[in-house]
Amino acid sequence: MTTWGLIVETTVGAGEGKHSEAHVLTYVNGTRDEALVELETRARRYKPDHPLSPKRRRLFRDGDGFLLVIDGARQSYGSRFTVAELLEDVTVR
Repeated sequence: MTTWGLIVETTVGAGEGKHSEAHVLTYVNGTRDEALVELETRARRYKPDHPLSPKRRRLFRDGDGFLLVIDGARQSYGSRFTVAELLEDVTVR
């Protein structure tokens, strides 16, 4: 059975310190389609830290993933959701 990582790359910080960080949301054992269904569910429920006062929220399907764009009072923030096959998982000491 294939293991899929559900990954979010999201905007953190504000102003000059604004940058992207990647995090594994969870793993799904099964088919790619099953992983995509779970990814969409998580993208729809996702509540990033920024913006503090969201004005508009848009979720797009982008190939094999999703793009969430949230407009704040002064800036927009993006979160990209990707499903990826886990090929290696090694703990480094």
